[in-house]
Amino acid sequence: MRQCAVLWVVLCLSLALVSCNASREEVSRTPSEETARLTQDVHVQPGQPLDDFLNDASLQVVLRFPATITQLGISNWIGVRDDTLAPLTRAYELDTIALIESLLAQLYQYDLERADPPVALSARVYGWYLEDLLESHRFSDHTYPVNTHLSNYTGFLERLMGRYHPLQTLANAEDYLSRLEQIEPRIDELIDRLDDSAAIGALPPVFILAKAADELRRVADAPARDSIYYTSFRDRLRDVAIIPPDRQQDMVDTARSIVETSVLPAYKQLAIKAEELATQSPPEAGVWRHEGGDEYYAYRLRKYTTTDLTAQEIHEIGLQEVARIQKEIDEVAAGLGLDHIDGYAALFEHLTETYGTASGEEAIVRCETLISEVSERVRSAFSRWPAGQIEVVGGNTHAFFVPGPLDGSRPGLFYAPVGRNEPIHSLYTLVCHEAIPGHGLQTLFAQSANLPTYRAGLGISAYAEGWALYAERLVWEMGLYQGNPAGNLGRLQAELWRAVRLVVDTGIHAFQWSYDRAVSYMLENTGIDEPLVRQEVERYIVAPGQACAYKIGMIEMLRQRQRAREALGDTFSLPAFHDAILGNGDVPLYMLEGLVDTYIDASTQ
Repeated sequence: MRQCAVLWVVLCLSLALVSCNASREEVSRTPSEETARLTQDVHVQPGQPLDDFLNDASLQVVLRFPATITQLGISNWIGVRDDTLAPLTRAYELDTIALIESLLAQLYQYDLERADPPVALSARVYGWYLEDLLESHRFSDHTYPVNTHLSNYTGFLERLMGRYHPLQTLANAEDYLSRLEQIEPRIDELIDRLDDSAAIGALPPVFILAKAADELRRVADAPARDSIYYTSFRDRLRDVAIIPPDRQQDMVDTARSIVETSVLPAYKQLAIKAEELATQSPPEAGVWRHEGGDEYYAYRLRKYTTTDLTAQEIHEIGLQEVARIQKEIDEVAAGLGLDHIDGYAALFEHLTETYGTASGEEAIVRCETLISEVSERVRSAFSRWPAGQIEVVGGNTHAFFVPGPLDGSRPGLFYAPVGRNEPIHSLYTLVCHEAIPGHGLQTLFAQSANLPTYRAGLGISAYAEGWALYAERLVWEMGLYQGNPAGNLGRLQAELWRAVRLVVDTGIHAFQWSYDRAVSYMLENTGIDEPLVRQEVERYIVAPGQACAYKIGMIEMLRQRQRAREALGDTFSLPAFHDAILGNGDVPLYMLEGLVDTYIDASTQ
């Protein structure tokens, strides 16, 4: 079993579709000139229609996050180059805050009750997003940009450059080299900001910082020819036929030089800084030890659950769900004659030994086969099936899904866990969560919906992860686990894992659980192997609150479905309900009730 998460790797997911005739082959401007030029060209006009305001406002915001423009594949649409990495300075952050505050003040002047319902919904969703973005900046010094999880800054850079940066034209290649040269100053800025975090005690525990420093040193000490920044550029550039071979070689040589003389030394300096800070970092794990840590954690729970549930309430929900799911596991195991096995670890170890594991290319092939099979069998639960592709690629030990860009230049990517022996009895559920009918289908619905462009890529964790966990259960409800009780146990273990997260995340950050206590609780209550448990607990430490999105989102979606069933009785339609949930894109959980009310009203007319 792997980390099951849609990788919302963008920092800001707002955008606008505007008319611009700028050519990607024009004479290159410097990044600062390009950003300044476009910002001056974008104005929000007083009294303009609400949807026009939202388009103009979202363009202003997305220009502050150039990596997002690349990840969404919209640089051509808005006429910018993919040549910039956003500064990490305090000044740049303060300018961004001022922009968001100004846009929110203007948005609040509109009477949403008098607006067309679809535009009003978009305004409320985007308003929530801006408010959350503004609040996140208040706590920017509390985050852990140097860590051992996917959320670390250098990992973000490696994915951006190695996977998402386009390489199809000469301009793309020039932009890549421009960004490569900016890595060193960005890391220098990051090092400066780490001192601000240290001043309020916002450092990950010593063992995480020390491990992160070791990983940075391994990258820094490796030859430039082995760096992903070099190998990805070299390998992908070979397919750009428009660039003559001699020019390609010059650019590859330039990339290697930048990596050797700039990027790797920057990694080394960051490793040195992490080692220095590790000597100041306490052994305790939770953000409760930061200055203002309790307030920060309350914000993170609001952000990731989109509710006002307290840490205590979430903790109690988790305990109740753990007990319920464990009872179901016990009943299924008894039906297989496995009730005599002592403990969950022994039970799932037995299933792994009985049914085997998959890794490497075998894991990719199995996932591709399962996507095809599940797609056919769940179609009856949906009134329409959006066009689009999902490609299975090799990840590492993680499994996650990355939506395709809005320009359709590549499909959505399901990163299969090829770097570990994945138990086959859990693979079915993993595919259902990440691909069909989970994240993959949900993002295809969002991209095919008649939504404003600036909402098409907006990711809200409680909605996205809640749907993916709901999708796991939906597949079971539709009978796809009939004749596969071992697979059903894998599904129940996956749900149990998400329930345990509610207990452990709040335990660490609100109730001062130690790392060892969190590990022991997960081992005892899930049966997940110890290396994964330790990796998961590290994740919860460095990304507080995020792990709570899954179960809280699922519970709310099930509650809304039950409410619709009770209101409509025999006229309830599962496909129509799914249209109501998926057809409006990502929304905070508290907005789901209004969407379901609209579906109920339409069904009773």
